[in-house]
Amino acid sequence: MAIKQTKDVANIPSDQLDDWGPVPEPLSDDVSHLRGIIINENPDGSEAGIWECTPGIWTRWIMDAEISSFVKGHALFHPEEGETIDIKAGDTVYFDNNSKGTWEVLETVRKAYLTFKRD
Repeated sequence: MAIKQTKDVANIPSDQLDDWGPVPEPLSDDVSHLRGIIINENPDGSEAGIWECTPGIWTRWIMDAEISSFVKGHALFHPEEGETIDIKAGDTVYFDNNSKGTWEVLETVRKAYLTFKRD
């Protein structure tokens, strides 16, 4: 069993995260930019890591189930069905598989996440 630890996640300088480029489906003039670290990947495509996103509005494209603990920033998630979720540092959010909606990142956010396959 491998155990991995990442220290002080909220304070890792952005330039020390891998550059994942702009979001693929921006909906605003401010195009969000993604950075992160993949801590673990599995053959089925599930993964654990650290994710950062700069301000902007865009369509969520991850269709796996996901649990995330936010350590920095402020964002709104507008699900296709249901009420807007206001997300701030200290919050944990679970997205069921096929959770579609729109991200509105107000202040650069950073989270630790785990995606996984769910039938």
